[in-house]
Amino acid sequence: MSKRDRARPLFENSSEERLIPEIRARLAKKLSHRGLRVSEIARILKVTQPAVTQYLNGRRGATLLDASNIDILLDPLAESLNDRSRTGLGVETAELLETARQILVMNTGRGILPRETREPRLSKLMDLLGSRLRLELDAAEKYLELANGASDNYTKLLLRMIAADSIRHGDVISQLMSWIEAGGRMEGSIPDEALLKSMLAIEDSAGEASLTKEVEVDHPVARLLLRWIDIDEGKHEKMVSGLVSLSTSRRKARQRRMAQSG
Repeated sequence: MSKRDRARPLFENSSEERLIPEIRARLAKKLSHRGLRVSEIARILKVTQPAVTQYLNGRRGATLLDASNIDILLDPLAESLNDRSRTGLGVETAELLETARQILVMNTGRGILPRETREPRLSKLMDLLGSRLRLELDAAEKYLELANGASDNYTKLLLRMIAADSIRHGDVISQLMSWIEAGGRMEGSIPDEALLKSMLAIEDSAGEASLTKEVEVDHPVARLLLRWIDIDEGKHEKMVSGLVSLSTSRRKARQRRMAQSG
């Protein structure tokens, strides 16, 4: 029986934080090619001017990953930052971390292969997940290509959001494969029940008014984006409600164990 590589976590050798300097370096070059000065790039990337000079000269921002799939993810962010340059706003850390996460998923996801196992059911499951992972990443790449070629900004945004969702789906599947390979044991904790209920209240408030119904816009793709927000609000409410139920069940289970031991 042939052997396959074990499914591995995406951050086995890399992490989002380690990729930030490389992402800044690549963004600095893209912004420079768009005609921005070193001082402007430094303000946008929230670094010093000497750091930008080092990025542009290739003396800072070591390459940690294969270049494939990086530009297709960074071009939208560079475009957004270039537009923001006129407003004085710069890149946020959350944006850099999300971009780093997407790069890791796109670059390592296709290389994740499930190992063969003596248990046919598990082998079939892992093959199914591996196939779905590759489909999600292929779809994400195609959507990003379509977005980068679109001339309408709303259409660009919609296609990029769909691509981001496909990448997140791939991330979930990859983590699930790693979890199954590790034995499928529940680790870690669920957020506090009271905190989750407070977040659920926020989701309830956000979902009370439908943007699709309340906001009238003439742009057809903009209307689709408003519908996306409404759909997401309903999804968030269901997911947070599920977490509340899990947290409640765990609390009650702890209380029963304490009562039995007491």
